[in-house]
Amino acid sequence: MVRRCAIATVWSALLAVPVHADTLWLTTGERLNGKVVSEEGSAVVFDSEGLGRITVPREKVSSIEKTVAKADAPAAVAAAPVDDRKVPAVADRTASELPPEKEAPPSVPPPEKREDLLRLWVDQGLRYQIVQPVVIPTFYNEEALVREEVRVTGRIGIRASLDAAGFETSHGLAPIPADTALRTLRFYTTGNWSPTTSYAVQLGVIDNNPYLHQANIRWSEVKHFGNVNFGYLTVQQTLENILPFGGTTFMEPALPVLAFAPGNRMGVTTDRQLWGDRGSMTLGLYSVGADPGLNFGDETQSLLRPTARLTGTPVIDEERKGGRRLLHLGVSASLTIASDSEVRYRARPESFIAPYLLDTGNLRSRGASFVGTELVWLSGPFTVQAEAMVNRVSADERQSYLTGAYVSTSWMLTGEESGYNKAVGVPERVIPARDFSMKQKTWGAWQLGLRLSYLDLSGGIADGGRASEATLGLNWWWNRYLRWQLNYNYAVIEGGPTAGNLQILQGRVQLMY
Repeated sequence: MVRRCAIATVWSALLAVPVHADTLWLTTGERLNGKVVSEEGSAVVFDSEGLGRITVPREKVSSIEKTVAKADAPAAVAAAPVDDRKVPAVADRTASELPPEKEAPPSVPPPEKREDLLRLWVDQGLRYQIVQPVVIPTFYNEEALVREEVRVTGRIGIRASLDAAGFETSHGLAPIPADTALRTLRFYTTGNWSPTTSYAVQLGVIDNNPYLHQANIRWSEVKHFGNVNFGYLTVQQTLENILPFGGTTFMEPALPVLAFAPGNRMGVTTDRQLWGDRGSMTLGLYSVGADPGLNFGDETQSLLRPTARLTGTPVIDEERKGGRRLLHLGVSASLTIASDSEVRYRARPESFIAPYLLDTGNLRSRGASFVGTELVWLSGPFTVQAEAMVNRVSADERQSYLTGAYVSTSWMLTGEESGYNKAVGVPERVIPARDFSMKQKTWGAWQLGLRLSYLDLSGGIADGGRASEATLGLNWWWNRYLRWQLNYNYAVIEGGPTAGNLQILQGRVQLMY
């Protein structure tokens, strides 16, 4: 009697707890019992009672039965067809070289009718997936159960800019002819081959000559080091040098950035977030590099260029009704050890088509040291950005201090907000709220900007001239991929090899896919 009561008690306890027993029916007629872990995307992840955790392509699944039993009324959910709806597309990052602020869910490829080693599909860019089929023989059927392990997932895209400019010179400055130029033409691929390893490669073409713009590997969450990057990559010095493609308000960076930013170099860096997600730190060690697709004037070939950058956001208000409010402060520093005991800095007047009008020439020096400060204020559709920098050149016990600064402000006329990447402390590009469409009577995104910049390349042993420049800019995004730009520049150049006044009217069409 006691034994019967015990059995009845145990049986009642088991029935009181919901029991999950799912059944996976395959197109071959096979039935697997276990638990459905996930059924989103192109495959079903299933914990099989006999095979363990497996991944089954959707085309091999005919139906799924989910059963939930309770003590008072055991009930079975009828077989339902597999849901083929796509997972919503992830936020577009086609135009960014920046590491993601946080890991985003991968784009889900459509179901395949056969097991391919390479899959291609379009989702805010051309995406690819390299998979490795795994065959698991089953004892109850001649046909094997196929599981696919994704090895590499990435995307392929293009970045292009076409410029046209006209010039008006005065006060002794030699005439500059109007011209057009292919400012940028780069093909890129970015992707991941493990949850913590990513890669990026960009190949460009200038004057029918191919060149390497970027090739690096990134390891995330490395113990004691944070995130590690190695290869040919962007030097973390000055804010406008780090901004992603399509992230600048104006057609070219400001005068001091054009003179002092070193562009891309071979190097290794480590970066990590600080104070939760309110700051970032990057340490880098760079060497030589040359990129004809960049418009930067630091011509110094350095055997060693240690660099550090620290950013913080003392003000962050994401819940404000008038839009996000954010204050970014940053400082960067570097030490240049010249390989040929010479340094050189030069700058164009904020136009890629214009010639270099400020130039120190080769200065006899074993190196230089750089310090720059950054400020960004985001308040809804308004942005204020400023940088100040000084570059000290030492030669024969004489010091030359080359300085520069700029301040810019912009306003999104259509109300969009600029993005901000907290992982590395850099503003992101604008994504239009509504694409340009004559049919729907929507006009894309419009932005108006004004910038004042100053550069002094004279002092001590240097006589590269001084320049002040004002730039008025208008941007029109048709969609997230296509932008039109119009800039008017007025520059006053004093001293140095070329002095005078210059007016520039220039335009650009930019593709980011």
